[in-house]
Amino acid sequence: MTRPQAILALWVACVIWGAAFPLTKLVLHDASPMAFTAARFLVATLLVAPLLRDLRPEEWRGGAVLGGLLSVGFACQTIGLLWTTASRSGFLTSLYIPFTPLIVLLVYRRLPDRRALVGLALAVAGMIVLTHPRHLESGLNRGDGLTILCAFAFAAHMVATGYFATRARVLQLMMAQVAVSAVLTGLATPLIEVPRLSPTPFVLGMVAYEALLASLIAIRLQIAAQQVLSPTYAALVFTLEPVIAALSSLALLGDRLSPLQWLGGAGILVGSLLPEWQRRAEDPPTR
Repeated sequence: MTRPQAILALWVACVIWGAAFPLTKLVLHDASPMAFTAARFLVATLLVAPLLRDLRPEEWRGGAVLGGLLSVGFACQTIGLLWTTASRSGFLTSLYIPFTPLIVLLVYRRLPDRRALVGLALAVAGMIVLTHPRHLESGLNRGDGLTILCAFAFAAHMVATGYFATRARVLQLMMAQVAVSAVLTGLATPLIEVPRLSPTPFVLGMVAYEALLASLIAIRLQIAAQQVLSPTYAALVFTLEPVIAALSSLALLGDRLSPLQWLGGAGILVGSLLPEWQRRAEDPPTR
């Protein structure tokens, strides 16, 4: 996969995951959050079950780490949607962007390069404007707190994916973490809630959407892209996700943003693309 293809792959993943915020918010009228989360991973695992025999021990080890982080992230995010709005959840989830280089620093003792730092600063500034701090005067609610915990889990997942993606086969690593997530969320569901999942057409359609698109295709795209892109740069590209979440929340739920917040969204996009623009300007042309 070339660098432009990797960036395009992450953009597609952003669209899939960003649209899922308001759709999941709607699903929670007919399903409990953990039951829905476990169902998506279970169906995804059933889709790849015949291929699981081919996994190597190192791919299961990587899948165990990634699946654990993925389970925590999606469980916290989905439960958090009970108390926070879809657009706010999208913005708070995107905190994994500044959290990612912090985890890189803690794990590898390595500072991001100058281009990534500049882009990161612009993206964070855009997020601050986009989330409009005065809307938080009432304080963070339970949903916000869980979504921030989700952001930490996704940041750790981003860094761990960068590590394992260069040491295992992409497809097998994706399957391993999805299978592990199915087991963990399935075991946790009855401990956290009284499971509820009404088999309405919309709920079943969303389980299929999350299983096939969000759990299999998007995660495979992320792993493949991170064989080329660093965790910090991948996080910068993923700043597109809250913008998609805001647009889809507006269309499906009527969540509205002020002009100033849309300006923040523009700042996020510029911040995510700036490192690549500078890289292309500095690299000599090739034939």
